Amino acid sequence: MSLQRWYWGVVIRVDGAHELLAEVASLTHDSGVRPQDPRTGHLTIFYAPLRSRRDAPALAAKIAAIAITQQPFALELAGFGEFASATRPVAWLGVTKGGDAIADLRRQLCQCDHDTHPHGFVPHLTLTYGEDPSAYAAIRGELVQLAAAHRITAHVDSVWIAGFPLNGHPARDLRYVQQVPFGG
Repeated sequence: MSLQRWYWGVVIRVDGAHELLAEVASLTHDSGVRPQDPRTGHLTIFYAPLRSRRDAPALAAKIAAIAITQQPFALELAGFGEFASATRPVAWLGVTKGGDAIADLRRQLCQCDHDTHPHGFVPHLTLTYGEDPSAYAAIRGELVQLAAAHRITAHVDSVWIAGFPLNGHPARDLRYVQQVPFGG
């Protein structure tokens, strides 16, 4: 019997994004654009290699050694951004406050385990995945307006181990598994 493999990461949970993500979900309903589930607004700051679902506690133990040294910080998200792609554009909200703390935390996390993020790191809160690029183009203007109408703030005093199954999708199947508090 083979074990289900999961994509694991360390995320900052942003529950305050629920309203915006619910509005995005209403806008994208049945459009070929996959919204981030409003219950799982987050910033991914570290991407671990594929592992068994049972490996989350081991990853959390490694992360705890870093988290205990961290001070809480203020986070602010605002401004539309996107990763342009001919096959799957991604719309997101940017980080306007707390970026230095996130960058420092990410640097430390990358030293405690293998990071598998394939691109340059841009901290962001994902709004949508344009599974159908033409459908994404049709609602892009409305996404820009929604993003402009929201400014989200949060007090960050922990990170979460979160993941989704290999055959899943981060917008639909992400699960928060274990909270790892900061020590500061």
